[in-house]
Amino acid sequence: MKPYAIGIDVGGTKIAAGLVNRDGAIQTRYTTYAHSEQQPELVIEAIVQAYKAVLEESQAKATDIEAIGLGFGGNTNGPAGIVLVSSNLPAWNHVPLRDIVAERVGQPVVLDNDTNVCALGEHRYGAGRGTQNMCYVTFSTGYGIGIIINSELYVGYLGTAGELGHVVVEVGGPPCTCGKHGCLMAYASGVGISRMAYEKIETGAETLLREMAPSGGRRITGKMVVKAAQQGDEVAHEILRTAGYYAGVGLSIIIQMLNPEMIVIGGGLTRIGAMVMDPAMEAMQEHTQPELLDDVRLEPWQLGDDLGIIGAAAKAFAHSEIRSR
Repeated sequence: MKPYAIGIDVGGTKIAAGLVNRDGAIQTRYTTYAHSEQQPELVIEAIVQAYKAVLEESQAKATDIEAIGLGFGGNTNGPAGIVLVSSNLPAWNHVPLRDIVAERVGQPVVLDNDTNVCALGEHRYGAGRGTQNMCYVTFSTGYGIGIIINSELYVGYLGTAGELGHVVVEVGGPPCTCGKHGCLMAYASGVGISRMAYEKIETGAETLLREMAPSGGRRITGKMVVKAAQQGDEVAHEILRTAGYYAGVGLSIIIQMLNPEMIVIGGGLTRIGAMVMDPAMEAMQEHTQPELLDDVRLEPWQLGDDLGIIGAAAKAFAHSEIRSR
């Protein structure tokens, strides 16, 4: 078996790539923002450039690479190698990303949703090591889960299992980026926090967020809302409590539906701390049967900002191991 994989994490604004060994250690990193808000062809060019830059910087041989793992921020059919749709990048509609990249770089490529590869990364190299059944929850720009059952990633029939953020939790609630109303992500996400902030501003609430809001209707970030809350802004506090509460509702759904032995919680919004995580824990306890709650462990992510790269590489290694069985 070959010693390295290249993990590439494709987000809405950033592509992060790295050469990763079989112990999960990143040997070389590369980051680009060139593809932000661009059409698929320019995103694909940036992915290929990231691969080439990692090889050049690391001086690794192409023959030492087991495969390239792609974690993509959108709905993917990983087994088919297709990006179905993305709410973070324009014009992605059933794009065969895996095969396009494989042809251009001359390497095997595996594709999956970014949260799925993060679940693999934490299971193989992080907080979930040694577990048989675990979930990884991302509480960040979006809200979603990756599911590990009997030590294998579960992706469902079309590869879209784990889209918990688009489960309706408030019938007739506010609009979500997916086109439905009342989804979990409309509250428990960076997108949801921005939506709630603008809603408060538009209804005339007295809040510091009115002055903090960026021009052109761009997203009001979690950091902005935290800053306002730290200055005593009760509207900002309420927004963070609501986001945290619904994140906890999501955790309760996971426990009730999947009964995992561990839930690993990661993503940028977890760094806010008690203002969102305390209401999350309260909501989880409120909505979960005690018998199930007592038997699940909650752990913070261990791999942090490197998780997307390491998880994508873990996907590549796992794919090669399955093929060799």
